[in-house]
Amino acid sequence: MTAPPLRTLVGLKLLLLRNGFRRSSWQLVAFVLGAVWALVLVLSLGGGLVALRFSPMDLAGPVVVGGGTLAVLGWAFLPLVAFGVDETLDPGRFATFGVPRRALVPGLLLGGLVGIPGVATALLAVAVVVSFSRSVPAVPFCLVALAVGVLTAVAASRTTTTVAAAVLRGRRTRDTLAVLGGVLAVGIGPGFNVALQRAGDVVQLGRDIAGVAGWTPPGFAFAAAADAADGRWGTALLRFLLALLVLAGLLWAWTAALGPAGTGPTGRGDTGGARVDTRTHPVLDRLPASPAVAVAVRCSRYWRRDPRYLLSAASLLVIPLLVVVLPASQGRGFGAWLLVAGPALAFVMGWSLHNDVAYDHSAFALHVAAGVRGRDDRAGRVLAAALWQVPVALVVAVAGAVLSDHADLVPAVLGATLGLLGAGLGVSSVASALAPYPAPPPGANPFQQPRGAGAAAVLAQLATSGLTTALALPALVPAVLALVGPAWAGWIALPVGIVLCGLWTWLGITQGGAVLDRRAPEVLARVSGS
Repeated sequence: MTAPPLRTLVGLKLLLLRNGFRRSSWQLVAFVLGAVWALVLVLSLGGGLVALRFSPMDLAGPVVVGGGTLAVLGWAFLPLVAFGVDETLDPGRFATFGVPRRALVPGLLLGGLVGIPGVATALLAVAVVVSFSRSVPAVPFCLVALAVGVLTAVAASRTTTTVAAAVLRGRRTRDTLAVLGGVLAVGIGPGFNVALQRAGDVVQLGRDIAGVAGWTPPGFAFAAAADAADGRWGTALLRFLLALLVLAGLLWAWTAALGPAGTGPTGRGDTGGARVDTRTHPVLDRLPASPAVAVAVRCSRYWRRDPRYLLSAASLLVIPLLVVVLPASQGRGFGAWLLVAGPALAFVMGWSLHNDVAYDHSAFALHVAAGVRGRDDRAGRVLAAALWQVPVALVVAVAGAVLSDHADLVPAVLGATLGLLGAGLGVSSVASALAPYPAPPPGANPFQQPRGAGAAAVLAQLATSGLTTALALPALVPAVLALVGPAWAGWIALPVGIVLCGLWTWLGITQGGAVLDRRAPEVLARVSGS
């Protein structure tokens, strides 16, 4: 088949977006909220960039180069840990048309600009051109250089997510990569704070960082524009050529990662001859056979093998590191911050199941067809998660209290931990049956963001977070009292936390099961995307 023209793919992206608004009100709400947020961002940052037009180049240059480098890095790595990547033009949809990969990638690249992040980045690039309009020859050169920079950002996003998805299909490497990625994401900010605190001259430090960034792949294009605005044409041309090479390299890597058919990364995990996991569970195998245990066995395999669950588990385990490293990066002792690690981890663990049913995708039809009771479904999912989450949360809670030299606060920390974990599991058991939202389907790129999931995800996460905190307050109040007052209040928090953990978990399973029994067909339609 001949390659579709670029305008066809861009027009297809616009058509899909328009039809998505008609099909899903959530997608329209997400677009409006995102557009408002992007408008505020563009007006504030863009105004600052335009104001740099009246500043000397030794100030405007480092600001633009440093900001542009961070923007490219954000495009490249934020989808891996936070927002995912827009898959409106999923390459797999073109497999049956026989479109060559080399012809498909340029259209997908331009299609990546059709959206709120792409438009916002392009508008900020135009503001940079205004800032660098110091001479007539510099204006067209900056336009071209910054266009290359914007395209590099989009290409970096698609390349990192496609390559990471391919690597995650290898069972021996995906969990290691997920943990390392989470640790790296946590360490960037604290590391930067440490550097700032140890620097005597923050302005000079910024210039030094921008000077280094200008000779790195993410910063070539922006540094070339700054050189042109400053009249250093030899260096500008050199960095512009390097920027073109970086863009070409990213497009080549993206093309290669799409696989022979252009449908996405392939791996041994997708082959029909893949070995079936026959490993048994040391706890679940000892329980009497029941539908709830069967669900727990399946979900426990998800936690061991599914890249989406592995990424979630890795991000959960980074929470204690985040709580400890951030205060240290600001020059504070660990102290009381270690006491927060256990409760913070428990809160996120219980809350993480609030959309668990969506990860089943169309496989949830088996539960509906087999008549699995909602209570059994809820209990199985909670059991599979609790088998590893409860021990980890308790160990982190006790270790935090002991390492902070506050062993007398162990009861308080344990009470808060158990109260938050039970409240989170209970709320999640109801929320995933009441208001599930789309999630990446099994076997898909775990970093993609399904259409229409943005606003629904934000609202569901805010609601479940607030309700979890509110339900855990009877245990949190005496725990906080023990931290700031008499330590014996912890012995009130501990039994209250134990009772709340069992009570909220049981109520969540029963009430969430009742909701699921009533709404099973609607839940199936929602999570399967039908």
